[in-house]
Amino acid sequence: MRALALALLAFPLLAQHGRYLSDSNNPAIGDPKAIAAGTKLFMGSCAGCHGPDGGGGARGPNLVRRSLWHPLSDDAIFQVIRKGVPGTDMPPTKLEDDQTWNLVAFIHSLTGPASTNPVPGNAAAGKDIFWGAKAGCANCHAIRGQGGRLAPDLSNVGGSRPLAVIRESILEPAKDLSYLGNETAVVELKNGKTITGVAKNRSNYSLQIVDAKGRLHLLQMADVKKLTISETTSMPTDFAKRLTRDELRDLLAYLAAQDIRLETAKGSK
Repeated sequence: MRALALALLAFPLLAQHGRYLSDSNNPAIGDPKAIAAGTKLFMGSCAGCHGPDGGGGARGPNLVRRSLWHPLSDDAIFQVIRKGVPGTDMPPTKLEDDQTWNLVAFIHSLTGPASTNPVPGNAAAGKDIFWGAKAGCANCHAIRGQGGRLAPDLSNVGGSRPLAVIRESILEPAKDLSYLGNETAVVELKNGKTITGVAKNRSNYSLQIVDAKGRLHLLQMADVKKLTISETTSMPTDFAKRLTRDELRDLLAYLAAQDIRLETAKGSK
């Protein structure tokens, strides 16, 4: 699996407890029963506009991506659900307080770090998929020092990214590619040398390229004769067919468990 984290790196790191300005102390937040109840409410009333995983629809915005650059508190989300948003397709609701908090808990679980929320699947089986030949993730990605260097390190992917973003990065790696700044690139230098790899931290003055062997090239744009940026991702786009539903679920469970803070906590015991 190449460049899974291209889409992940499009966003800044999340705060310790997700995208929230302040998490609520309401007991529904993080409670599996409340999240399950909120899931039913979301699927029945919200998914038609916002998509079944909060990824956006014909009428409603992408709740997961939007929250990463426009953080809200749980209490603010509660008020939006209850009062709606004037001038938009978001109507007010007549849900009871506990129902509304169940819905907030579900949205919180969608947009908080994957490692902080219940994730279905067998992480041990997902580990075999990640390091195995069928998915080939380790050819390009590393976890805790093991694996490839061409694509970003995934040691903290579960501790810094929502599950929906991780899933989208696997199934739709080319989505919003122009925003990533980590596209495949071919660089022709004025000295006649050509470098092909993944472009990182591009600016008008400098460019970083990681080639197929994982070597980092630090280049000045003044030395570049021609830069060709691919309009497609180098990551395979067939994982929906390559992996079964169970294999994808297990892979997501394994990636969701990759949290540096949790590993540090285990090591300190």
